[in-house]
Amino acid sequence: MRNTAAKRSVCECGDAVSDLILASAVITVLALVLSTRERSPVSGRTLGLGVAIVGGLAAAQLVYRMAVPPFGCLTYSACGTTAKADVTLLAGIWIGLSGCALALLGGLGHTFSAAARRTPAAPVIAERQAGITPWLGLAGGAMVVAFVAPFTFFKIYRVEGFFGSNSTATWGGWLPLPHTSSLVLAAVIVSSVLVIAAARRRSLLSPSALGATIGVLGFIVASRELFRILQSPFSSAGGSDTAVGTVTILAPFWIGFAAAAVAFVAAVVQTVLYREPASRVARAPAPSVGHPQTGATA
Repeated sequence: MRNTAAKRSVCECGDAVSDLILASAVITVLALVLSTRERSPVSGRTLGLGVAIVGGLAAAQLVYRMAVPPFGCLTYSACGTTAKADVTLLAGIWIGLSGCALALLGGLGHTFSAAARRTPAAPVIAERQAGITPWLGLAGGAMVVAFVAPFTFFKIYRVEGFFGSNSTATWGGWLPLPHTSSLVLAAVIVSSVLVIAAARRRSLLSPSALGATIGVLGFIVASRELFRILQSPFSSAGGSDTAVGTVTILAPFWIGFAAAAVAFVAAVVQTVLYREPASRVARAPAPSVGHPQTGATA
């Protein structure tokens, strides 16, 4: 999109359209690879339906942003379709829409195909299963809190002197940080799936590898949230010549960051406590040597 009015938005980069498009591409390619290797953790119909759902969500959000571009709007309802008058849609956004539509149609076609009905789930299950442990449960629960506290119903920023005015505005939920919230949500979904699979003793990873994976996700979430605590997205509100005023970080954001840190620590403890012992390489017995004439062993 090209904005002829050269307006700026408070949000990180509009909204989560690019995140949905990326998710659609990753899930589609991953589904293709798993299906080719016959290692899909879900049935063929479920796999195709998942691709179709993400592709459809990306296409719908992209169509909405083509009708109501994010430029110059602080809330989606403030502009309506009148914002499109200053925006020209270029070829890239149409190519993106075509790709999302193809992912939707391809996923639906695979879902109702005979091949999908004949493809059962074939997950790779780890040989060693520890079930749900206290540390694993703590890590999984903390990851959920790391998303719910900052990015759902609670306010996380209070901005005084917003756009050079004397008013005070509070911000929370998905809108101020769409890319950060998308990243945290993806990490929470992956962590929750891993924890639920471990609770059912159907984990794809060993107990230590499971803890290490969730630990990496917790570290990524904590790092990203700490960055947005130290560097808010309101530094350029109103342009470089307009002072924003004071930005205060509210309690839910600190709770989310603390929860991500707890998830990281709990996952590290899980990794250490359930680490597999080092395998001992047994020495192979020396081969017996036969007598050259009688064939008897020496």
